[in-house]
Amino acid sequence: MRYTSWRLAAALTGLVTAAGLVSAAGAGAATAKAAAAPQVRVNQVGYGSDASKVAYVMLPAKVRSVSFAVQDGQWTYSGTSTDDVGRWNASYHAVYLLNFSQLRRPGSYRIVVHAGAATATSPRFQIGQPAALYHQLVLNAVRYFTSERDGDDVEHSVLDREPANLTDRHAFVYRTPRYDSNDNLLGKFHRIGGPVDVSGGWFDAGGGYEKFAYTASYADGLMLLAARDFPGEYGTLLPEADYGLSWLQRLWNPVKKVLYIQVGIGNGNASNTIQGDYNFWFLPQAEDRMDVKRGGKPGPTAYYVKYRPVFEAAPPGKPISPDFAGRFAADFALAAQLDARSDPAEARHLLRLARGIYAMAKTRHVGQIVTTFPHDYYPGTEWKSDMLWGAAELALADEATHAPAAQLRADLRLAGHWARAYIAQGHPVGGDTLNLYDNGAIGEAELLQAMLGARGRLSGHLKPVISPQALLDDMAAQLRLGERWAEGDPFELGTDLGPSDATPHAFGLFITNALYQHYGGSAQYAAFAQQQLNFALGANAWGSSFTVGAGDTFPHCMQSEIANLAGSLTGKGDIQLGATTDGPSSIGNFVGLGTVSGMRRCSAGHFKPFNTKTVGYEDNVVSWPSVEPADDYTANSLLAFALAAAPAGHGPQR
Repeated sequence: MRYTSWRLAAALTGLVTAAGLVSAAGAGAATAKAAAAPQVRVNQVGYGSDASKVAYVMLPAKVRSVSFAVQDGQWTYSGTSTDDVGRWNASYHAVYLLNFSQLRRPGSYRIVVHAGAATATSPRFQIGQPAALYHQLVLNAVRYFTSERDGDDVEHSVLDREPANLTDRHAFVYRTPRYDSNDNLLGKFHRIGGPVDVSGGWFDAGGGYEKFAYTASYADGLMLLAARDFPGEYGTLLPEADYGLSWLQRLWNPVKKVLYIQVGIGNGNASNTIQGDYNFWFLPQAEDRMDVKRGGKPGPTAYYVKYRPVFEAAPPGKPISPDFAGRFAADFALAAQLDARSDPAEARHLLRLARGIYAMAKTRHVGQIVTTFPHDYYPGTEWKSDMLWGAAELALADEATHAPAAQLRADLRLAGHWARAYIAQGHPVGGDTLNLYDNGAIGEAELLQAMLGARGRLSGHLKPVISPQALLDDMAAQLRLGERWAEGDPFELGTDLGPSDATPHAFGLFITNALYQHYGGSAQYAAFAQQQLNFALGANAWGSSFTVGAGDTFPHCMQSEIANLAGSLTGKGDIQLGATTDGPSSIGNFVGLGTVSGMRRCSAGHFKPFNTKTVGYEDNVVSWPSVEPADDYTANSLLAFALAAAPAGHGPQR
């Protein structure tokens, strides 16, 4: 859904065997397929002691049963599976689910499976308390955002970052650009305003240095939410979220009522008389050092790479796309909630900003929403969830700042209106679940919290704005949609494997279930949701985690200029910890990929045997479909890890 140009306890005696290796085509076919070595796939980070625990073994042919051992070096838990969950590809005709949920003993384990004469062993993983497994991964995700900082306030200790794009302090505003069907820029840029200070913020993704409000507002919202709900748990989280917020505040001018939504261009024109960010591969500080004068290197064609254009959501004073109005309102209102006790004056200021931008939303005759230029970079269509999220956070900020009861009632009614509008859209087969393009589960959970908080204050005066059960039912509908996507997939991924953004959707479903259960939903989707987390962390056909530093196997060769040029290419040492990538993608996306001048060649792992005719994965610096990290991907993983780290039965702390 994203476009980019370059994203218990029996001791085991004797051998453990997979008995009766017989394929449908007979013994000869089984012998031929034996060249495909069995593979065991697990969540390489580990499993909470009380969580469901499943792994998978991929075999070249069906068997009567699979016996397996979960070993920690001193003792063994043994199990047997006859649960063939389906064929994977031409080499692996059977995948067996290995369930060891009864194993709760803390420790460091491996799973060993013997299939005939072949033995398969999993990477090592932990069983233990959730915080021990996932706390550090939250901090790693925060570190990723620190590594992606723009401007002068960078952390040199993180991948040797240096100040960059200081020209953004005095940037000029340009008319909305036009693009052809291949996203090549058409015509020239026309300056319409400025200078404006749009310095700071985070780069959008690994393969470029543009800054997009569409992704930054989503990512910062999830970070602020995690900082609010887990106060004091993660020391670096709130400062980094505040760094992102300060950039968002620079983008909204409440006096002129204008919102700036983009700094920089990815693609230039087809003739390269105007070059874009994707024409270059260097560390971000190099953009300030470009000689763009005539006769200079690279010369005037790179003028807009050094002096980056700024684009508006809409002309000053005109209604803005509702996705931006809702998300920015949510961000400012979340920040107001965080500041309500420590700095009431600042909280009230932030709440005014939230109300001001929310009031600018264009909610009639919306047409195609505005996201980025070109729109194909982030082809979002859904916006009612953004309006719901913004209104819910306004209501929560009312409660935190002790706003008048009439204001709280009005904001709750507004949130209820947009919740009903969002729910009315439905979740048809083939639809979407929580990710950058659909914030519905977050908005619904926040409205549930706002309604709970308002009970005491508005007792006797609060008519239900929407039934809490209706919100829970809709969150359950999203989880059921994920389950429908998972039907037929041996690894039970709850989204469209290939065309969809696999990793963020997996994390999004885990988040949805955690919030659903926290606000009173049943545990019926818990095992499915756990598998979404497992998938993103190694329990998939390729046996790779898609978050850097999580597990034994993770991306080493990301399409990230900073990681590629300033970091290690071995997966050890100075790496871009916490970066989350998309993982598997449609096989056609890997055709025609090539290097860019300045790129350090890098390829790791051997994943091709696990590709299918339609879906593939590569850990190669040229492979943006698999290993380009992004802010929204990493924000989803950050919130998922924070929720996973919470003790069983404990959710967000209010």
